Amino acid sequence: MQPGVDQKTEEMQRRYWVSEYIEKFLSSPNKPCILALSRPDLRKNLHTLIDVYGQDKELQSMANLVIFAGIRKDIEKMPESEREVLVQILLLMDKYDLYGKLAIPKKHDVENEVATIYRYCAEKRGVFASLALHETFGLTIIEAASSGLPVVSTNNGGPAEIIPQCENGLLVDPLNPVEIASAIKKIIADDQLWRSYSNAGVLNTQKYFSWQHHIEQYMQWVEKSIETGKTPRVEVVPDRMKLAEYLFATDIDGTLISEEHKHPGLESLVAFLNHRPDNLALAYASGRSVRLVRNVIKEMSLPEPEFLVCSVGSQIFYRQGMDYVLDKGWRAYLDKNWNRDEVSKRLESLDWMELQEAEGQNPHKISYYLKDKQFKKDQLEAVLGKLLPQLSIIVSHDLYLDILPKQASKGKALRYLCKKWSIPYSHLITAGDSGNDLDMLIGSGKGIIVGNHASELTTIKGSKNLYRAAGYAAEGILEGLEHYGVIPEDALAEIAH
Repeated sequence: MQPGVDQKTEEMQRRYWVSEYIEKFLSSPNKPCILALSRPDLRKNLHTLIDVYGQDKELQSMANLVIFAGIRKDIEKMPESEREVLVQILLLMDKYDLYGKLAIPKKHDVENEVATIYRYCAEKRGVFASLALHETFGLTIIEAASSGLPVVSTNNGGPAEIIPQCENGLLVDPLNPVEIASAIKKIIADDQLWRSYSNAGVLNTQKYFSWQHHIEQYMQWVEKSIETGKTPRVEVVPDRMKLAEYLFATDIDGTLISEEHKHPGLESLVAFLNHRPDNLALAYASGRSVRLVRNVIKEMSLPEPEFLVCSVGSQIFYRQGMDYVLDKGWRAYLDKNWNRDEVSKRLESLDWMELQEAEGQNPHKISYYLKDKQFKKDQLEAVLGKLLPQLSIIVSHDLYLDILPKQASKGKALRYLCKKWSIPYSHLITAGDSGNDLDMLIGSGKGIIVGNHASELTTIKGSKNLYRAAGYAAEGILEGLEHYGVIPEDALAEIAH
């Protein structure tokens, strides 16, 4: 507090300046505010919020959009990553003609005015929108709640635990525009619901997230660990997942390892991956189940990746410590228009394919062996009929057939990860050897086809973003990584030692 100024007067001054920052942008400043407040980071997903608002005329008529994205003087002099976000905001503002509806203040007092911003928006009967692709904890959710401002937040990470406890808003899929718009409109349009979330947020943040509650809970953990002799386990998102700017994803069988060729180059590749840069995340994209992928990691002493894309892209897992957890958002996404029982029933009549063992099946994957290496496409399509547009059909090594939801594949799963973790598609590098790797090799990013590839990749045309390695398996991957500049030229000999 300033010397000689009482607390009430200082708060009035802050309220005045906050309203000045915001209302000079707005034609109708008395409308409710949809508030976003974060640093200018692609992971915060601010562009999706603007897309949602810009495409929904009803939402524009109901509320203004207010975005505090850090502090700026001259965008051209900002770091490239921040500049990219702010330029994107300005371009979207112009694209949707949001002048008079979107406020993007250049500054605010981080130490003293944040709480005032939340209270200002609460007074306007607004909503705080936090649509980060993944939020490790969610401090802003608690700040908004304690100010009486209801929340619409990402269902990935900390908010998924905070909001059910605080009962102060709605969780949404940050990649689902319809769900986001519906949640915001639902809260703004229902005064009784708004009041319920506002009151619950104020009361429950004190109950569950005050320093007093934190100390009491911490002491309970300490006392429990002393009694049992065990240390409580705290899950932490690995730093590389939070810092990742690049993603290298490789198939395992025939690509990373090749028993037939005695695993050429594997030792050198493992050495590189074990000492990879902090901004390079690693994923294994395999047709194997998660159990079998983890088995091969252990048996071959492979580096632990940040991501596992298993069962031909029908499942995604994240590393937490030495464990892996399922991405429930991806699982829910694959449920749409997927009728596993009906697909299985229709395929029973085809005698040239045999159902694989239980290990090869999961809720979003039906897998078969091709008898005598026969794939009768016309028969398959005739049997599936109207279900066909809802399915992905993947043949690999002339031996395996996988049926998945249309939205599932290795490539689609990797693009989902890139979007969720704000990794540019151009920074995705993939390596594969067979048909079930095809869409990750020729989709967004850069691909490496190893020298020992299956016949189905022979006719694929090369391009500047698709490198055909001469080397087999890991040796071919190293060759491709050097080609794309991930491994500096002439560094392979050094890596081997």
